[in-house]
Amino acid sequence: MPEYLSPGVYVEEVDAGPRPIAGVSTSTAGMVGVTARGPATGKPVLVTNFLEFQSTFGGYLPDPGPAAALWADDAAEGGRWWTFPLSVKGFFENGGQRLYVKRVVPGGATAASGVLGLGLTTAVTRDAAAGGTTVDVRSLIGFAGAGQPVEVWRGDGTAALQTTSIASYSASGPRVELADPLVAGLSAARGDHLRVAGGGTGDSVRFTAASPGVWGQGLRVHVTPVAGATLPLQADPGEGRPFVTTLAEAAAADSATVTVRAVPGLDPDELPDQVWVGVGAGRHRVTVGAPSDGEVVLTFATADHPAWPAGTAVQRVRRATSADGAAVRVAGASRLYPDALVQIDSAGTIRTRRVTAIRGDEVTIDGTLPAGLLENDRLTLVEAEVTAGYSDARGDAVTERLGNLRLLGDGPSSLVTAVNSRSQLVRAEGLGPLVALPAGDGEPLLFPSLPDGGGLGLADGDDGYAGLSVADFAGADGGSGARTGIVALEDVDEVAIVAVPGMWSGTVQSALIAHCEYMKDRFAILDPREGLGVDGVLEFREPFDTSYAALYQPWVTTLHPVTGAAVDLPPSGHVAGIYARVDVERGVHKAPANAIIRGIRARDGLAQHLTRRHQDLLNPRGINALRFFPGQGHRVWGARTLSSDPAWRYVNVRRLFLFLEESIDEGTQWVVFEPNAESLWALVRQTVENFLGTVWRSGALAGTTPDEAFFVACDRTTMTEDDVLNGRLICVVGVAPVHPAEFVVFRVQQKTRETQLA
Repeated sequence: MPEYLSPGVYVEEVDAGPRPIAGVSTSTAGMVGVTARGPATGKPVLVTNFLEFQSTFGGYLPDPGPAAALWADDAAEGGRWWTFPLSVKGFFENGGQRLYVKRVVPGGATAASGVLGLGLTTAVTRDAAAGGTTVDVRSLIGFAGAGQPVEVWRGDGTAALQTTSIASYSASGPRVELADPLVAGLSAARGDHLRVAGGGTGDSVRFTAASPGVWGQGLRVHVTPVAGATLPLQADPGEGRPFVTTLAEAAAADSATVTVRAVPGLDPDELPDQVWVGVGAGRHRVTVGAPSDGEVVLTFATADHPAWPAGTAVQRVRRATSADGAAVRVAGASRLYPDALVQIDSAGTIRTRRVTAIRGDEVTIDGTLPAGLLENDRLTLVEAEVTAGYSDARGDAVTERLGNLRLLGDGPSSLVTAVNSRSQLVRAEGLGPLVALPAGDGEPLLFPSLPDGGGLGLADGDDGYAGLSVADFAGADGGSGARTGIVALEDVDEVAIVAVPGMWSGTVQSALIAHCEYMKDRFAILDPREGLGVDGVLEFREPFDTSYAALYQPWVTTLHPVTGAAVDLPPSGHVAGIYARVDVERGVHKAPANAIIRGIRARDGLAQHLTRRHQDLLNPRGINALRFFPGQGHRVWGARTLSSDPAWRYVNVRRLFLFLEESIDEGTQWVVFEPNAESLWALVRQTVENFLGTVWRSGALAGTTPDEAFFVACDRTTMTEDDVLNGRLICVVGVAPVHPAEFVVFRVQQKTRETQLA
């Protein structure tokens, strides 16, 4: 109750009346089955089209060989589980839009894996002829620069062509000049590369396929050093102000001195003993003389330069390192982080250092920096990129790239942590240091790699099909997110249609029915055993009596998208898609029957041809027929559940009540712990009546008026004083569902002509 304790204006929010109930979705399906790959743990995964299913769970499954006969010949506990991806395809072809998939993984399945050591390679990016010394490469990250010993290798890894060293390099390109001519031509297409001789000892990182199965043997993983950022250096504040001047007179090549015009800042008293200046395209260390007659003489520390005409610009280039050589000023230092590896190119040597601290634009480095670092020199942030690629003989191919991975530390962006949290294909495990830091200048930085510089192919994956059992389909309850098989569908409240396509196992189908009867918000579609005749399917149906499931006969026939051969499929996947399509187009109250079956052969699309006389035996027993009608195609020609109770005979009636019950359940959660009195009862009654009125107007309920279609009672007639004292609010709802016109009868009789009297 609001409090009014002092004078003033009070603005309050009040409830406007009954709260609306939103009808829940009834077209979302859940299926359990064996897939080529995909998440083996966790909750079922949502896919919204078949391409998304293929990307997550792989493509079609091959016939499992000897295991196929064992499963197909088992009349009681068998199934054709390898048809599951084709059933998923049938679901989407028939109008399904949302499907939660739970992968079944045998207990004996293992994931493929492989281990990387430490080394350093760089790929050749342009063909080079024998006898040449210039080689274009992908990157110089990790190399030490001039004098670095390297081996030249063919891409097939058969042998090292030669051992030489880097005479010089250019960061643009990048490009290296080798100390010795090439003994053989190099090919970029073949994967030829330069490799640092030797390498680190021990293992660096293990990569494992994200889920068990042979599919992991189609994975290939590359760890590539990359430049995470290239940042310019800034002048140290203690270096004073800059100056820009020009040559007062022309300078001959390699002259020891030059004369420049005196400008503010060009005073030896304000400058250190040695100053760096930029003249033309080069940088030179000079000593500044005293100004005289408006001119200043600069003396080169090393007289090695071209000739310059008078008027050539000369500007001071200030040092970027601190006086102690342990810190450097970096523009964009916010891109760096503690333990970042950085590479600095100076005087023909590439040095690798570790960042220890960052304060503004001042970056502290572990170790002494080169003395000659100047403003506008470049510092490269060294990071890694992991590329995982998957392909198989059936044409499935997926590639993912994870960039900007840190090589030191264990934060969210570190290589191991990032791969484990972001990759859909692989998992990583650190077995040792991810990098081997250089022992000193002139030493390389080693990364996770293979000796031949190629990608890591994973091995020793096993699908474990020999150990697959019906218990794997039924599943076990390990708690939320740790459930398996059919039980895992409990984790997804949105599921309204469930199936285990291809499995006629009594254990599996009983588990599916028990799941629906326990959840009370979903409906199961069962598959008969493949190849059963009318007598066989009648016998197959005998053990079931439930209003939460329906059975369809026969199997459907389609062409395999890869082999082109005709293949028989269980009907549950296609029928589930029809359920979803009818729900969206007409509503859950419409019986999912007299609907075209899509995605099957235009002719001979059913494994058996059922006639009306066959259906005369099947329909009374609750077995729904799939039939072919000339000029009308293949259609679902039945809408009965497996219940012996006439009240729950029809699929649409049961599913309508599931829809009503779940919608009212979710839409009235706000009632819990409200004061249990007449005002609340009236509000609940009005809330439910408004919802049922909307359902009636949609055509889902029988009756010409709302009073004929439904009633809602929530008052003293539905609750005793004992109920109220025990905290129970009881609302009684009655609805009149519409039943399908299963038998349409037109009675025709002769009418005799009557004589008209005059």
